[in-house]
Amino acid sequence: MASERLVWFITRPERDPKFHQDAIEALYEATEKLSLTWTGNREVHKKFEQVLADKGVKRQNVSADGSGGRTWMAMLRTFAYCYLDDNGKIRFTKSGKAILEKREVYLNIRKQILTLQYPNAYFLEKGFRPKFSEDFQLRPVRFLVKVANQGALNYYLTKEEITYFVMTAQKDDQVEEVIDKIISFREADKEEQEKMKQLIAEKYDHRERSDKGARNFYTAHSDVAHTFMLISEYTGMVEYIRGKALIVESSKREQLNKEMDLLDIKYPFNKRYLISLQRMAENNGLDIHSYKASGFNGIKPATNIKKTEKKVQSVLKSIPEPKSLSKEELIGVLSKVFPPRDSKNIAHDILSKDEYKTLNIDFVEGYINETNDLLFEDKTGEIFKALGFNVTMHPKALNNERTEIDLLISYDNFFGIIDAKRYKGKFTLSASFASHMASEYIPNYKGYDNKDMMFYGYVTAADEFRGVKNLDKINKLTVRNLQGFSINGILLNAKTLLGLLDFCIENDLSPKERVKIFMKAIKNKSYSSIEQLLTEINQID
Repeated sequence: MASERLVWFITRPERDPKFHQDAIEALYEATEKLSLTWTGNREVHKKFEQVLADKGVKRQNVSADGSGGRTWMAMLRTFAYCYLDDNGKIRFTKSGKAILEKREVYLNIRKQILTLQYPNAYFLEKGFRPKFSEDFQLRPVRFLVKVANQGALNYYLTKEEITYFVMTAQKDDQVEEVIDKIISFREADKEEQEKMKQLIAEKYDHRERSDKGARNFYTAHSDVAHTFMLISEYTGMVEYIRGKALIVESSKREQLNKEMDLLDIKYPFNKRYLISLQRMAENNGLDIHSYKASGFNGIKPATNIKKTEKKVQSVLKSIPEPKSLSKEELIGVLSKVFPPRDSKNIAHDILSKDEYKTLNIDFVEGYINETNDLLFEDKTGEIFKALGFNVTMHPKALNNERTEIDLLISYDNFFGIIDAKRYKGKFTLSASFASHMASEYIPNYKGYDNKDMMFYGYVTAADEFRGVKNLDKINKLTVRNLQGFSINGILLNAKTLLGLLDFCIENDLSPKERVKIFMKAIKNKSYSSIEQLLTEINQID
């Protein structure tokens, strides 16, 4: 038995997406306009069930412990209509809010169906069990529609084929592989088909049962297939012949291919879960008017489009927000690989389109998984550049002292110094580190470039911190050593720094506004999540 999910799954207290709006409205009512805490509050869970029943969306049988309400909530979180904040309260995403306010309801629900992905914020929550395999990187509805829209399959898929072959795919690029398996299945005789199904059941089923036969596998998973067929039909892309097959009408086939290509450009696979599950939910839940793609899949400066796209992504993977660069800077980066004319065309394409004003997810993945200390420092510097600071790497200390800080970041007439520590797991701000900052770094850079030293900071790859009280100790030592000079610091991790940049980009903040937000967070405190930081500076209600 597999200890993790290897087959598609979806929470389905209600299979028909047209009732998603009713569920959102019921949740808003049951929580008294989101004022009541959700986490651990069974009375609210039961009230949510009751409101759903009163609306006629579910049967009048409210559970004793509110489990029915939690199941409906799981569905809403699955489609990123809402998420839970650090205080256990519900927050609607932009799509959830738009639906609540009856703004373009169908289009927003359709968008959430088409951007559903494995993994997403809800499926990565601690309480969701069993977890999906880490190999999953797939948009299920789009994948299903792409497989259905194939001439080699006569533009149809049976529920059985979806259950056994489509729902066991884990990557978006397995379309051709799945098509080949279905063709082989259709060409096989009954006995061979049973063997194929039996092998799939034995390989993919995570459930404990004495008989892992193909029949039990189908019983367990075909209802999920039915749900995916229903929600796929809701998009208008395919037709569901109830209980039997999904078909693509001849009049839609060519247009469907074009729409799928556009969707892949407009809504690429989202990896913000690497930064924060809440940021992931917020971004996945953007409404139809506020999307920002997170790739460079639409650039077409050369005839061999796909190869050019990959080359552009490779060149720009060291830049967190390519659109924050000037045209000259961007051309300079691109011209290392592309000829001058192509570099200019690509740079123009990136800078002229809003969908490229976004956090570069390739950079995110590389930064979080960085194994080289110097490259971690360089990438930290690139983020501070994107946040609006001028960055000097390893600046020479005043008076020719040999001590060198990793980064000196400045804006206008002030600056700060940053020590980048590529520590994994836990980072301890030790007494030794504190002493070095107070007695070496701060005095050796105070007065640099005739600007005011306003702060210092530590950026680490770790998720947990110790010794945070030493931030206050650094200030006390500095006051004593530098005749009353007082300075505050900040300790944050790489995910929080990335989350701050993502927040600034999504809210279209200017460099001045970005710097201001960062400066507001410098309070001799540590931040292990972007939610902590934004709450501290009152950017989250």
